[in-house]
Amino acid sequence: MQEDSSRDSRPADGFTYNHPEIHVEQRSCISAPLRAAMFDIPREAWAGNPKFRGEAQFWTQIHEGLLNASATLPAWLRQFQDMDDAGQMRALSPRIAGLGGDLVHHAHGHHHIEDHHFFPAFLRLFPQLEHPLEMLDGDHKVLAEVLDDLEAAVRNFPISPEGNDKAMLEAWLKGAERLLPAAERLDALFIRHIGDEEEICIPAMLQL
Repeated sequence: MQEDSSRDSRPADGFTYNHPEIHVEQRSCISAPLRAAMFDIPREAWAGNPKFRGEAQFWTQIHEGLLNASATLPAWLRQFQDMDDAGQMRALSPRIAGLGGDLVHHAHGHHHIEDHHFFPAFLRLFPQLEHPLEMLDGDHKVLAEVLDDLEAAVRNFPISPEGNDKAMLEAWLKGAERLLPAAERLDALFIRHIGDEEEICIPAMLQL
């Protein structure tokens, strides 16, 4: 009798990124096997640790900025879609495009630093974090694709469309309709990824 391999897509070591308990768009928390490999320092204890002040605190501040931007972009777009005044939309459209472009740039830059500096250092110092870090690496690959989609939508978002007010309103609304799903998707993934990343990495930083 053959074993039904469809019940569990994980390999023998218990990890594959595409498993529903691991993938950033499917997991609801850090799975128990991964959490067992992590340092158990609850979030509420971080700020009171003397080692938190410095690089760990700066890292959380960077994350806070990314989360604020990723929440603001879809909020602005929904506000934009409710407008029917060309003057108001003309004032907000460059702010939307600017925020979207800045968000993509800062997220890519931050992920590059994590991928090439922090994660390799953590793995050398704490090899038990291999699978949690591998999960974060998989998240970054998914996020890179989402950021590329967002960048394309921002690039196609009309800041100053041509034509009369009616034509301009139609162009703006079509641009917002394309951009909003990408912005909402990024915001949801950032909330999941950044929260989990901090739970994995900040306690590791506090060991140093």
